Amino acid sequence: MNWIEKYIEILQCPYCRGDLYLDKDKNKLICKKCGKVYDIIDGIPILLRY
Repeated sequence: MNWIEKYIEILQCPYCRGDLYLDKDKNKLICKKCGKVYDIIDGIPILLRY
């Protein structure tokens, strides 16, 4: 279990504050509310809006 799996319950989408879930196959975090997709690079979720 990596740290993202351990702390997924406290991570939120910075856009809408929705809950995120981990797509292990694609190595991405996806917002359950708005559907935004956030990359995970070298084990670090990129939650910045750009």
